[in-house]
Amino acid sequence: MARKTTGSLYRNGAKGYFYLRYKFEGKETRTRLLDPDGKPIIKELEARAAADRVLARIHETNKAEQLRTLKNDIQDADEAAKVAEINLNNSKAAISKGWALYMSCPSRLKSCKRYSVSKIPQKSMADSYKTYYRRFVDWMKSNYPETVLLSGVTPEQAAAFGNDLQTHVAPGTFNKYRFFLTAFFDALSADGKISIERNPFASVERMDGTANSRRELTIAELQTIIEKATGDMKLLLQVGTFTGLRLGDCCTLQWGEIDMTRQIIRRKPRKTASRTQKVVVLGIPSPLLYALSGIPADCRKGYLLPRYAETYLSSGGTGKMTRVIQRHFMDCGIAIYAPGTGLKCHYEGKRKVYDESTRAVVQVGFHSLRHTWVSLHAMRGTPQAIIQDAAGHANPAMTEHYVHISPEAARRAAAALEIPQLAGSDVIDVPAEPEAPERAELRKLANTMAVEQIQKILDFVEKWVENK
Repeated sequence: MARKTTGSLYRNGAKGYFYLRYKFEGKETRTRLLDPDGKPIIKELEARAAADRVLARIHETNKAEQLRTLKNDIQDADEAAKVAEINLNNSKAAISKGWALYMSCPSRLKSCKRYSVSKIPQKSMADSYKTYYRRFVDWMKSNYPETVLLSGVTPEQAAAFGNDLQTHVAPGTFNKYRFFLTAFFDALSADGKISIERNPFASVERMDGTANSRRELTIAELQTIIEKATGDMKLLLQVGTFTGLRLGDCCTLQWGEIDMTRQIIRRKPRKTASRTQKVVVLGIPSPLLYALSGIPADCRKGYLLPRYAETYLSSGGTGKMTRVIQRHFMDCGIAIYAPGTGLKCHYEGKRKVYDESTRAVVQVGFHSLRHTWVSLHAMRGTPQAIIQDAAGHANPAMTEHYVHISPEAARRAAAALEIPQLAGSDVIDVPAEPEAPERAELRKLANTMAVEQIQKILDFVEKWVENK
């Protein structure tokens, strides 16, 4: 480079393009160096020659040429500065730090806005999303270790992750992963945390397939799993059978939510607590009341099942509890997987070899108790609105317009689960209460009357009650 110049060369960017930094009329300017064909230069000798050409133009006597050259250089410098800023921004967004970066985005999903990055409750939706992202990070580390920045994740890598995920999870779970990871990259891009031309998960398609729903259990199956259980497992199954509560709610049910005197349970379901604050009111059927009554009064504090509560609330607790329950079901002779699904293997000598097989489709589990609870109420004529309200899975705004569960209504609904077959074991046997003589006489009289006569009496009684 000529001595009369005041410029200097430097490299920038991953491809090592050469740039020139120089001063013109006291103002520092930077420009990317190009060869005669207009291509970026990566060799030093070519860069020095190009720099000499640029600087030579600055000293030309033609003022108009100097101004035109300066304008082009400034424009190129602005573009280079933008590229440098983008590169700097992207360099800070490592895949390993993506979750904390996402939690700082104003555009993150609403379920993640409720918490700070260090105070995400276990079992919350945000906690699930955090798990989804951790799985993606681990997969990228194993399959594409050279990709360390979020801006470097390609649509091909996203598609490969999706293809691998489909072999391990159900369609519904896959679609949750897809939804979150798409929203994840959208938020980072929208809030300027990374600069990408296109969301890598934008082309990943939803996974079609019928939803895998647990089947309800027969009365005989219910009787078997309860009779063969002992200790906390027996009480857990009884709570699930007679309340329809989900596994997490049964494991974390507290004595403060159980009113033994009024025979009701008031519980804010964990699944909807942060969204609706809805409290469901459940009557306690006599078999469950009998089982709860067997617990000494001085032990009725804190969690009903403290050991299971601790397990469920621990890291990976949902899976641990699910496996314990599934083992019990299988020990009771109940097949938990759909026919023809699940891992299959054979032995070659002492080596265990897995065959090609389809993902296990679970048909029976603790959630089957909830399905059974709903089915039994429906078969016994419990109004649909009451079932939906007690189950806590209806539209709360619509349900509250029409239904308000009183303790009396909850106890009447609980009578639908007074099932003789489930009251035969020594654990949930309920002593029969003697029937009042007047009721027995009324029943005896009704059995001798025609239906028309009974209807007239009922109409008369209804009018009498209204006018009373």
